Amino acid sequence: MKFYCNGMDLSNATNIVSRALAVNKNIPILEGIKIYAKADTVTFSAYNQELYIEKQIKAEILIEGEVVVNGKLFNDYANKLSSQERIAIEKGDNNKISILFNSSQAEITYYDIENFPPLGNYNDDISIKIKESDFKQLIEKVIFCASLNDTRLLLKSCNMEVIDNYIEAVCLDGYRVAISRNELIEKKGQLKFIILGKILSDISKILDDSDNEITISRVNNMIVMDLGHTKIRTTTVEGDFYNYRNNLPQEINNVIIINKEELESCLSRVSIISKDLAFNRITITIEEGKFNIFSESEKGRVNETIDCKAEGEKIRIGLNSKYLMDAILRIKEDYLKIEIERAIKPILVKRVEGDDYKCVILPLRLIG
Repeated sequence: MKFYCNGMDLSNATNIVSRALAVNKNIPILEGIKIYAKADTVTFSAYNQELYIEKQIKAEILIEGEVVVNGKLFNDYANKLSSQERIAIEKGDNNKISILFNSSQAEITYYDIENFPPLGNYNDDISIKIKESDFKQLIEKVIFCASLNDTRLLLKSCNMEVIDNYIEAVCLDGYRVAISRNELIEKKGQLKFIILGKILSDISKILDDSDNEITISRVNNMIVMDLGHTKIRTTTVEGDFYNYRNNLPQEINNVIIINKEELESCLSRVSIISKDLAFNRITITIEEGKFNIFSESEKGRVNETIDCKAEGEKIRIGLNSKYLMDAILRIKEDYLKIEIERAIKPILVKRVEGDDYKCVILPLRLIG
């Protein structure tokens, strides 16, 4: 195997596939990156038993071949070569590959490829097509609600389901629910699946804000995402997702429209006090066009009021300030809407116009 490639292309490829490197598995082949050179394309692959990532780059290939190298070591070295225009990588007879550029050379030991698994064959009989940027936003608007430490697998996961011509993503952690939806370019069959939040978060970091299409297909208990130059395969979580719709407010008695930047600034100041309290507790009172946030701890107290447009009678509700901040950060418009059924019921944070994003937050019991 011998080929020439661009340093930036090499670094970008190894950074992407490294997200699927196994950590502390004590299985050398799963800690490796497979390099496969054929025709005018080099394919880099990594696999950790949950996630498989394959990335292709164009190269000048003199001798076709394939090897597996230590993934972390190869990625770290490739990142130091991102400024190089032309790099040669060659498989030697001494169980090492040589990396040559300018007048410099490095050698890295390679493994036998025999036990490295392939991506496998798949079809698009049950699949959807969506813009890369739309899928990235879909993930980012809900993933913050996936629990990191809960032992219940479904609370650490994201449910995705095709409804009409949209794909809806839902994450929840027992205290809040984030729901987002985006329009599809195309769909075949009825697609529904659950993926671990940690894996989905890694996938979102690979995606770009582009109009390129992604094809997402289901094959048995696996999901394959095909970006053309990059392919991702992951296993799904088995089971039925929670019926989160039961937590949505049924009868809206209070509707508040408020400036997002002002609310965000206010919460950032109030959180200096509330972060010392259990559940980051704050008390919100809405009355006569005023949105008041109060928090008090042994170290101090804060009481701030901002203007808002409010419909409904006076209401006082306890909330987790971090959860409210997380919810409003996903809204990009100047104003946002908060809908409340009653003080003891979950609140709904959403865009003023449109129903493509909403976050449900359970209230805290008020003291005093």
